[in-house]
Amino acid sequence: MAYEIHNTSTGVNDDASFLKRCRAKLKQLEDIRLEKLDVFLRRKKIAMPVAAIVTPVCGYIDYWLIRLQSGNEDTAVGVTAVALATLWGWVTKPKRQYAKAYKTEILPDIASLFGNFSYDIKGKIPMDQMKPSKIIPHHSSYKSEDYFTGEYKGVGVNFSEIKLTKQRNKSTVTVFNGLAIFLTHGTRKFQGHTILTKDQGKVTKWFKKQTANLKRANMVDLEFERLFDVYTNDQVEARYLIDPVIIENLKTLYKEYNGKQLLAAFYEGNVLILIGSNVNHFEPAKIEVPATNETELLAMKHEVSQILSIVDRLSLYDPRTKRMAESVQNNA
Repeated sequence: MAYEIHNTSTGVNDDASFLKRCRAKLKQLEDIRLEKLDVFLRRKKIAMPVAAIVTPVCGYIDYWLIRLQSGNEDTAVGVTAVALATLWGWVTKPKRQYAKAYKTEILPDIASLFGNFSYDIKGKIPMDQMKPSKIIPHHSSYKSEDYFTGEYKGVGVNFSEIKLTKQRNKSTVTVFNGLAIFLTHGTRKFQGHTILTKDQGKVTKWFKKQTANLKRANMVDLEFERLFDVYTNDQVEARYLIDPVIIENLKTLYKEYNGKQLLAAFYEGNVLILIGSNVNHFEPAKIEVPATNETELLAMKHEVSQILSIVDRLSLYDPRTKRMAESVQNNA
């Protein structure tokens, strides 16, 4: 199996009927929003004087702990930071409760607009399916939220926000944060393994090990080569995968997400796309914005549509047929 991207778009155009179906839920969510907003504002008022008292007290404790533990590199302190983080978590809990209620009620309805799709606020793409892609960074923790799964135009689609972290020098380091889009087709498989990564000017030891059996593919687009590196063990297939149309779409995708990070892998019967982003996707508007605001609802719907437009621009081809045609043309 292989994919070729075309300039079409995904979308469910009947916004009016969708909004009509959601209005009853939005009214119920507005009651929840007002309740949680009231709690949030009261807690915020309480927290300000509490923080003013707690900060100097905890700072004094931290000072003496540092003095007592001087020279002991294995001991860390941070009473002030822990106290303020706990206080902030208490203050903002109503906001998180409202966001969870909104997503639990609305996102399953949005998912159902696009066919056989379901939504799970805490679900995740199985790591054993993504790891063979060779683009998943080494990590010790894998967290996921806002998981969509289903089938779209004959292609299995799973996507969610993911965060991968690892421990380094007694601290937690984020190695990837953003969207993961996993596409699969059960009837065809790639002949080789091709991966694409943003050219960061240096290659890590981990990445060198991952691509040890792959060779650099030379691309005809100079701007694309400036942005991305392509590695493959099948040069012929890679030329079809990363063709001029795909190059333009990937450059556009890269720019849409401000060029933070973009990786893709074509392997076995799968395509995995990782889009690094600091934006928190699939979130309702701030708690100060009425839940009945239909513009915000349509914006969430557009987010899902935009991701599925990647699939909408994909059509399958059989690389063996392409090779046969190429062979016939060369022998003519």
